[in-house]
Amino acid sequence: MNKIFSMESDHPLFRYFTEEERDRIEQIGEMKRLAEGAFLIRAGEIDSTLFAIEDGHLEVIGIDDGEQRVFATVGPGDVLGEVSFIDDSPRSTSVRATDEETVVRAWDKRTLSEALAFEPQLLAKFAVAMSELLVERLRDVSRRV
Repeated sequence: MNKIFSMESDHPLFRYFTEEERDRIEQIGEMKRLAEGAFLIRAGEIDSTLFAIEDGHLEVIGIDDGEQRVFATVGPGDVLGEVSFIDDSPRSTSVRATDEETVVRAWDKRTLSEALAFEPQLLAKFAVAMSELLVERLRDVSRRV
C-alpha cells in the first residue's frame, strides 16, 4: 500500500499521527484512478469527500474575469476538498487530472466520521490537523492578496 506522506513529513493532515494511526486513516480511504483529463471535482457540486493525491497531478480550475483558468497544479501529498468536507458546502472550484493518470485516496465524510467516533484521541488529532490545514490555506490566500 502506498503512503501518502512519509513519517518524516510535516504535512498538517498527518503531523500528529503515529505510523499505526496513519495506516488506519489511509485504510479508511478509497483509492480512485482518474484517466487523463478526467474531473475529480466539479464546481457547484455538493460532495463532502476529502482527497489526497497519491500519484499524478491535478489542475485546480476556476473562473477569473469570466474565463476558465487553471489556478494551481497539485501533486502527490496534496490534500483537496477540505472546506466541503467540513461544512458540506458546494465545491468552489473544479479539479481535473492533467495529461496523466492520477491516483487519489478519497475519504467519505460519513465513513471517516463513523470510524473516528469511537476513537476520541484519533478524532482529536485529526480535528487539529484539519484546522491547521485550513489555517495554512487561509495564510496562503492572504499572502496572494
